[in-house]
Amino acid sequence: MYKALVSGVLLLCSLLAHAESSVWRVSKGTDQLWIGGTVHLLPPAQYPLPAEFDAAYQQTDVLVLETDLNKMQDAGNASLIQQYLLYPTGTMLSSKLTATTRQQLQALLQKHSLTLPQIDQFKPGMLVTQLTLLALQQLGFNSPGVDQHFLTLAAQQKKTLKYLEPIEFQLKLLGDLGAGREDLFLQHALSDVEQSADLMDKTLSAWRAGELAKVEQLVLAPVKAADAQTYQQMFVSRNQAWLPQIQALFGNKEQELVLVGLGHLAGSDGLLALLQQAGYQVEAVKTASSPDKTTE
Repeated sequence: MYKALVSGVLLLCSLLAHAESSVWRVSKGTDQLWIGGTVHLLPPAQYPLPAEFDAAYQQTDVLVLETDLNKMQDAGNASLIQQYLLYPTGTMLSSKLTATTRQQLQALLQKHSLTLPQIDQFKPGMLVTQLTLLALQQLGFNSPGVDQHFLTLAAQQKKTLKYLEPIEFQLKLLGDLGAGREDLFLQHALSDVEQSADLMDKTLSAWRAGELAKVEQLVLAPVKAADAQTYQQMFVSRNQAWLPQIQALFGNKEQELVLVGLGHLAGSDGLLALLQQAGYQVEAVKTASSPDKTTE
């Protein structure tokens, strides 16, 4: 029984890993929805998006995103950022770091014309997010990501919008990353920021081709190996919380497109594996007109 279960999981992962699309059709009987893996920020050269996204979007009535990105960017939520992402007055990130990690951080800050006092009240998740955004902007990632692109379209076309998480949850999650183990978290995260150019180039290629095995290798495996708690927080727990919400989208007359970060679809803990284990049929979507876009 155990060997059969392991073999089934391995076969499932193998089938999903060899998909040729960033979009999958999930069905049970005649009921279906689409689920797409996204990249949250893109360079202009990545447009037009893979044709599978537009094909799935055109067939759907409801767009489901991780959270409401417009609210996330609303300046009126400054109090939430203060609450979840900054330390209270008198608490500084640098006091929680070893001398070695502090030196590594200062060297990276210098590359972006920043100083330690400017960011010392940031919690680790907030800091790493800001440094990653700066690094990506220097690489030309200044176009909307897949989710923002379709959120804008859906709002213009007055499609129904649904969200898997409130913004308060995502902000709290970001603020909780590395809590109590700030030095360990930043050791690995800062190295990732410094290697962001090579990592994003490879990730974009895997995204366009729907190569989930590469996504698992590039995105998930390093986090899981270096910081199992962060892997659990960022991926496993959220995937498990999203699964029943996605299942609840079945059994109506609407067609839905669910867009989540690509890392949430890969591996045995990913949503595609969880859905197939729950009895849904999962198949990659491939359109003849899908552009073979290379990264630049």
